[in-house]
Amino acid sequence: MQNYILCEIHCEQDLSNILMAELGELNFEGFIETDAGFEAYLPEEDFKKEELLLLLKSYHLPEGNILIKTVVQQNWNAAWESSFEPVCIGSELRIRAPFHTTDASFPIELLIQPKTSFGTGHHETTFTIMELMLNMDMKGKQVFDYGSGTGILAILASKLGSNRIFANDIDTWAAENIFENIGLNQAQGIEFVNGDLSIVPAQEFDIILANINKNILLASFNELRPLLKKGGTMFVSGFYETDLPDLMLEANSCGFKLMKHVTRNQWTAAELTC
Repeated sequence: MQNYILCEIHCEQDLSNILMAELGELNFEGFIETDAGFEAYLPEEDFKKEELLLLLKSYHLPEGNILIKTVVQQNWNAAWESSFEPVCIGSELRIRAPFHTTDASFPIELLIQPKTSFGTGHHETTFTIMELMLNMDMKGKQVFDYGSGTGILAILASKLGSNRIFANDIDTWAAENIFENIGLNQAQGIEFVNGDLSIVPAQEFDIILANINKNILLASFNELRPLLKKGGTMFVSGFYETDLPDLMLEANSCGFKLMKHVTRNQWTAAELTC
């Protein structure tokens, strides 16, 4: 059975959000918020202690605020089941794990096998981009989910009536998780390929979904523009509201314009068009 590294990090909530995003870039796969800060998990074989300590030092976090220990996979799953609660977005969408009971009062209910908080709707980046999606007519649209992770956005697009969704992600774990979640939701019309933007078909999509982070978005706007139909919509997320001006400066130069944005706990999702 594969072992995991559990890092207990004690810090303020605002810093927790920042550090969880940063640790996601260091291949940490799961996060659980606690009263004192948060817990972060990744496979033992992928753990690089020096990288972790260097990152935390850059945020002036003392080593005494960090506890590192090894747990077996069974404990990792049990930790999720004891802490993972359904997420409700308005009265229209509920996101739950397979071990939760259904709630027929919601028109849309998604089942996500929890492996990372960034793909379950708990994190503000996913929550806000889904808010924007729920306010758009996606019936019959062709959609590209860039950096799909758990596949939650692609699955929601399918449930909202999109007839073809192409999804990609560079992480190999995403391939296993997205197919598992597609099956749990009996979602139709989703094609997933493991790889970067170079593997995306040379075509134009009606809608692009990009819940990634500021740096990847800045580097990707120029390549994403030819993939979006004239007058199409791109939803972007994974950054703070204070980062929006920098992102729009680059997005504008590539032919995008801002239509609206929503913010939750300083994290922002934006709707762009071209």
